[in-house]
Amino acid sequence: MRKIVFLMFLVAFAINSNAQDGQLRVGGHIGVTTNGGSSFVVGGDVDYLFNAEDRFSVGAATGLAVITDGNSIILPLAIAGRFHATSDIDLGLDMGYAIGINNLGNGFYFRPIFEYKLSNSVALRASYSGIGSGGYINAGFMFAL
Repeated sequence: MRKIVFLMFLVAFAINSNAQDGQLRVGGHIGVTTNGGSSFVVGGDVDYLFNAEDRFSVGAATGLAVITDGNSIILPLAIAGRFHATSDIDLGLDMGYAIGINNLGNGFYFRPIFEYKLSNSVALRASYSGIGSGGYINAGFMFAL
């Protein structure tokens, strides 16, 4: 696990040192689990993306998600990619490793994302967050800083 965390920090450092046109965004989301239970999920998101090409951005993503049933906390560390399908719609994928802080195990993390830009600094986001064999669907907002 130390190797994965080290790799994520190395990627984030490389992105930060090479990206002069990067954008830091923060946001929040709410959702429900998909593994048969009806647990609610509340979380926060942070991503840093820079333009790799005209229609593609890459970077790093993290955040926290709290699953209310059992008070489980998830810390995802992921590499992020976004495809700018139109001027208002982005399609994305975050992939990495999720660390279960309490009452939950660690595992592979993936998150397909749909974003609709309401303005230059606010986007509406819908996504599925998969962690190992479980996951949750969620919706929320992202704000550019």
